[in-house]
Amino acid sequence: MGIKILRYTPTVLWFGAILFASFMPSQHFRHEWFLFPNEDKVIHAIMYFGLALLFLLNSRKSFSLTKRFIIISVISICFIGGVIELLQPILSNRTCDFPDFVANSTGAVLAGGVVWILGKTNMLR
Repeated sequence: MGIKILRYTPTVLWFGAILFASFMPSQHFRHEWFLFPNEDKVIHAIMYFGLALLFLLNSRKSFSLTKRFIIISVISICFIGGVIELLQPILSNRTCDFPDFVANSTGAVLAGGVVWILGKTNMLR
């Protein structure tokens, strides 16, 4: 049982980084850091792409990566992203931003698609 839980360590660490970045006060972000407008949306998509990819790849030894499992996992990760967006104004001085939710969901859906395609081509052994 312990080895199965350890399998998800990268996913948990990545999720912890997402939580940290999501609830960090906005004054810690400097606009000079951004290279182009809406760069944060790209960062959101990458963060949730990584979360979904790590979770699905870590799950492949415990669960069959069926279409249903991938869809449920992606929907769950999108839901978590939505809850985090809704909690930001409550737990930090951040705003709830629908485009951030769309970017989060886009990253998760893309990761689900990549895992589905890799699974269909037998590249996930």
